[in-house]
Amino acid sequence: MDLRQLRYFIKVVECANITRASEALHIAQPAISQQMRNLERDMDMQLLERSVHGVVPTAAGQTLYRHAIELLRQADGTRELLRQDAEYPQGKVSVGMPSSTARMLAIPLARTIRSRYPGIKLELIDAPSAELGGLITVGRVAMAVVVDGVPTRGVASRRLLSEILYLVAWPEFLLPDGAVSIEALAKMPLVLPCAPNTIRSRVDAAMQEAGLPFEVEFEANSTDLLFSAVLAKLGVTVLPWAAAHVELEQRRLKLARIDHRLFTRELSLCWPDTGVQSNAVEKVRETIFELFEGFEGEPGWGY
Repeated sequence: MDLRQLRYFIKVVECANITRASEALHIAQPAISQQMRNLERDMDMQLLERSVHGVVPTAAGQTLYRHAIELLRQADGTRELLRQDAEYPQGKVSVGMPSSTARMLAIPLARTIRSRYPGIKLELIDAPSAELGGLITVGRVAMAVVVDGVPTRGVASRRLLSEILYLVAWPEFLLPDGAVSIEALAKMPLVLPCAPNTIRSRVDAAMQEAGLPFEVEFEANSTDLLFSAVLAKLGVTVLPWAAAHVELEQRRLKLARIDHRLFTRELSLCWPDTGVQSNAVEKVRETIFELFEGFEGEPGWGY
């Protein structure tokens, strides 16, 4: 039984005649008759009483007629909902991102979605970079901006940009000319993210590789706390340009390149590779890609 058979059956019952039904449907009579026989075979019962005067539904046919009308009404309603969703996507979409990226991405994303797709309700999750992959696998978020993502079964990804990590200091802090060496960095008072964190891992790995001792004066689990510590002159930190762009414009902080290969990282957008995504999720994902295409032109962020 399919929707086409049900439409034919309804017309046959309403016309009480297969010939008139075929004329109304603009389909050859033999084709209609064959579909009615197929329907009765599939249902394993007689649905129509045939005579020289036409056809009338049996008791089973009357029951099917009532349900067929409701089924087709629901099918037409579903088709209309799908059409509306394609034009006006609706629903809640959760997006995870690191604190440093959120300072650049969150508000432009929220503004763009509200302007283009008012039926979509965003939930933005600011989480440590080391936790974002897990949020995807457990289904907490529909997608996430992941740092240095690795291929994971069941997770799709697409590169966004390569991000430079800078030394961030208060304006009066004395810095050497040019890029800061790892040896110079080891001698500075450092305020760093708490482990596990991708930036902290890079600093630790670079220092260990160079065999350099270093002191962490202050640890924090959020970008805002790190900035507060730097502004209070407790120490300098390591963050991407996106995290500090507002303070840089206000001349409250300054940046310096670090001369070491580990002070870069890759940002990717990741999402469950289920093969089926709602239109709302697709629109949010497309918007993030579009925004990052513009971000790549921002001086200092990507390369």
